[in-house]
Amino acid sequence: VDASGHADFGTDAIEHDTDFLNVDDDEIAEDYEGDMPNTEEKGILDNSGWSARTRAVANYLQVLFEKEGQHGQDISLERLLAGKSRKEASRMFFETLVLKTKDYIQTEQGNAFCDIGIKPRGKLLKSEF
Repeated sequence: VDASGHADFGTDAIEHDTDFLNVDDDEIAEDYEGDMPNTEEKGILDNSGWSARTRAVANYLQVLFEKEGQHGQDISLERLLAGKSRKEASRMFFETLVLKTKDYIQTEQGNAFCDIGIKPRGKLLKSEF
């Protein structure tokens, strides 16, 4: 845990492949066609109408939390966005809002213009993307 109270995932976990943020929805959708989750296998699935990028970000966060075993810890959005272009950062921020709205993640911001902490909800950890 770093000084701000967020889990310290280290640079390896934060920096894995985020190329999906640079791809237009039409191109990324091709990767997910035919790879839709089987709703009979998983109990909590309501992501079939999501954009391909939303599913990619959800999967990215799911893998990040599972890889680090930090299900109860929050991660810093600022650290996730470090080194990203403005386009990548805005896309990640938008998809974070989508996932928050759909109750797949929990976000917390102490004060305006401060870092945003992200925690996984059960739906994120139990779903297939």
